[in-house]
Amino acid sequence: MQKTMNLIQNIEKIFERGLQDEYLSRAIRKIVEHTKERTSTDVEVLKKDLSEFEARYGISSDEFFKRFEKGELGDGGDYFEWSAIFQMYRRATERLKVLEGVA
Repeated sequence: MQKTMNLIQNIEKIFERGLQDEYLSRAIRKIVEHTKERTSTDVEVLKKDLSEFEARYGISSDEFFKRFEKGELGDGGDYFEWSAIFQMYRRATERLKVLEGVA
């Protein structure tokens, strides 16, 4: 992780100093576009998974997660899976917002 952060900081310095070339700019755009597409697909799959849990248990994922975090729902296997999927969904939607420049 630290190596990646150092690499990003070095690339940022290249751009700040106007030392980038078209190859570097194009490569970064392609990486971001690929990541956006993959993340968007992940969000849709996770959203489908969440809707199945919501239909099965009759509550929204937001409500479920609040209650689960408070320990109000017990520790059934489905609940842990639902919780993990919900957290992955939140993380993926946050990443997608950042990639799209919304956040």
